[in-house]
Amino acid sequence: MTGEVLGRLLLYVAVALAVTWGVGGALPVSGITGNAAALLVGSLAAGWSLLRLEGRGPGALGFHLAPSAPREGLAGGAVGVGLALLVVAAVGGLGGVAWSPEGGSVSGWLVGAGSAAAFLALPAAAEEALVRGYPLQLLTARLGAGWGMVLTAMVFGALHGANPGATVLGAVNTGAAGLFLGAIYLRTGSLWWATGAHLGWNWGLGYLADLPVSGVDVADAPWVGATPAGPWWLGGGDFGPEGSVVATAAFLAAAAACWWGPWLRVEPAARIRRPLAVLERDEKRAPARSGPDQP
Repeated sequence: MTGEVLGRLLLYVAVALAVTWGVGGALPVSGITGNAAALLVGSLAAGWSLLRLEGRGPGALGFHLAPSAPREGLAGGAVGVGLALLVVAAVGGLGGVAWSPEGGSVSGWLVGAGSAAAFLALPAAAEEALVRGYPLQLLTARLGAGWGMVLTAMVFGALHGANPGATVLGAVNTGAAGLFLGAIYLRTGSLWWATGAHLGWNWGLGYLADLPVSGVDVADAPWVGATPAGPWWLGGGDFGPEGSVVATAAFLAAAAACWWGPWLRVEPAARIRRPLAVLERDEKRAPARSGPDQP
């Protein structure tokens, strides 16, 4: 890593922390919601400031304000929910989840679903802005997509290392989730896509399956109760399915499918805002060479 890259990353962290602490002290709310809101503002402010040094505007970070943004977020959410349900089904089929019936109503389920999504949205957006906003762009543009995804995935795994019930396998899996989310960002140029996938995974795991998300019980869904069961490496223990070997395989397969598969393209709304990672990768590609964002 060059001195220029390291210097920009350190400056990014310093600005993000300073703004986060300042906003956190001024917000009237605390806890997970307040911390996530402060971190989101700090990460956006730092990313926007550093992108100015690259000659790019705020939209280049990935949260572009365009009519396509809701569609991008929903598409990412569908991918995240689908992956979560596949993992839960596999873990449950192997005996890694214990199910029990509970009471509930349709209205209660719908209210709970909306509340859980709203509760999880800010942390997902904050983490995506922090890790896969400016840092992934810079590392990819300077060192290549492989190093960009691996280094930010390592940071993402480390950020969850102190969560309740954390294990080495859980940290590895969270890093693998970072590869999956990083591949989605680099293939689309959209943090809406990446945030949607992040939120969809957390919501599918924490609400639809009623299981811990990175060691945190985020919601109590009606009708069914579920708890990790079996050996810790299968059910994930207190960390939830993210601590299971099933999640290891799922995240790595999903990352490969997103990076090498033909179904993701750079969003037009992202391309016109000149995201650093996507455009500099394009500029280094020979004209006759095909790639992830070529038709």
